[in-house]
Amino acid sequence: MKRRGGRAGRRTAGVVLLIAAASAAGVALPAGRAGTEAAPYVPAWSALALTAVVLATTGLGLALGGPRRGDRTELRVLSWWWVLTGVVLIVVSMWGATAVLLTLADTAPDAAKRVELRLDAVKTGLTVGAGAAGLVALLLGVRRQWLGERTQAYQEYDAAEKRVTELYTKAADQLGHDKAAVRLAGLYALERVAQHNPEHRQTIVDVICAYLRMPPVLTDPARAQSAEADGGPPDRRRPDARERELRALIDPQELQVRIAAQRILRDHLRWSRSEQSPPATFWPGIDLDLTGAWLVKLDLIDCRMRGAGFGNVVFEGFARFDRAAFGGRTMFAGAVFTGTADWDTADYKACFQEALFEGETVFRETVFAQRADFRGVAFTGSALFSRSVFRGLAVFRGARFGAEAFFSAAAFAGEAVFREAEFSGPASFQDAAFDTAPALWEARVHTAPGILRSWPPGWREVPSPDGSSSTRLIDGAASAGEPPVPDHTVPPADAPDVLDACSHAPEHTVGTRHDPSPEPAE
Repeated sequence: MKRRGGRAGRRTAGVVLLIAAASAAGVALPAGRAGTEAAPYVPAWSALALTAVVLATTGLGLALGGPRRGDRTELRVLSWWWVLTGVVLIVVSMWGATAVLLTLADTAPDAAKRVELRLDAVKTGLTVGAGAAGLVALLLGVRRQWLGERTQAYQEYDAAEKRVTELYTKAADQLGHDKAAVRLAGLYALERVAQHNPEHRQTIVDVICAYLRMPPVLTDPARAQSAEADGGPPDRRRPDARERELRALIDPQELQVRIAAQRILRDHLRWSRSEQSPPATFWPGIDLDLTGAWLVKLDLIDCRMRGAGFGNVVFEGFARFDRAAFGGRTMFAGAVFTGTADWDTADYKACFQEALFEGETVFRETVFAQRADFRGVAFTGSALFSRSVFRGLAVFRGARFGAEAFFSAAAFAGEAVFREAEFSGPASFQDAAFDTAPALWEARVHTAPGILRSWPPGWREVPSPDGSSSTRLIDGAASAGEPPVPDHTVPPADAPDVLDACSHAPEHTVGTRHDPSPEPAE
């Protein structure tokens, strides 16, 4: 902070000197027209012009010079020709001033006056030479002072970096400690280092993400393996039962450490849209890599990140992404959501292929600016897309809706592909708007008494040809055989597997309020 304050002070002084130089130059012009003299045979305009040059040079040096933090500029040794230039400047200034004044003295009509003026000319020339020598000495003194400040600044920078490195190393070591209290202390120490050292924030965030990617500490590993072999708890859709199971399997202190790590990320990535400027605790330009992590009740409401990876993440409890903004690609491929997932008015680029949503999923009123890719997604709980806007290709091929699937009043500007989708609960496309004919070919509907469904105009349920209790959807305006339009969502034979398809596909924006042209079908 002192280094920044000193550099700001030098810049302020430099600006003041530049203003003074401009003022001196402005006064020199009328003085030259008036022909006034600052001293005998010394025009006032020349003295003012010299003053303006000196002030301008010094001001530029103060405003633009000075060492910057971490700026290791090469130190150049003072060359011999600089010394020679200084000597020549002294001699030339002394000789030139004496010659000019002697020439002016010879124009005096009185002989006695000429002798007196010639003596004054020699004295003035020697004075000018001494002044030039003083100027050279002053420049050497300024350079010596600059070198001293430069050395001091680098020493302070090295000391600060060494101190930060020691704090970072000690805090990182604490994260591997057996006791939860020590791990918490390490997290908060890393947070403090990152808050006061912006250049280290991304590295510290990477360390916190790496901790969340590690498997949690289990209280009874044998019991956890038994539960996994049995296919999970009896009723994973009940949040209270799931939470009790977690508390029985996961070390409670480990849960608190992980929740604290998530809160640190949330607190420093949150910038509400109602705030004109970011808060002092906001960390801009941060990337999150939580691939394969185990997260508990993640809350990223109003958070802003440059990019994030949530592939194969297990979200225990709710997952909130309301009004979250991601500048780069955000991956959710293979993620598992055990609780409520909410993306209301989110703004980011995402891919949800093969994701699993075990709780309520809310995309209500979300705007998908480009392609929305939900291929192979399983919605165990309710899937709410009411009043959502799909401005590009919307792909739900092979998606499985285990409960409510509501697309009421949704708007599809591009193609809407629900081929091979499965609907087990109520479904509603009431008042949905389609710019192109929706494709629900080969979609299956599991029949059950008391379940109400409304399909897009022209589509209706017919008995399945295999004689099962399920029905299939056909377009009443077309043949009941193959679809009349080609399927743009069928991957080529040499395409990568489903989980890698997101990383090879073009970037797709979810939730932006822009109006790009719809993405062409692949």
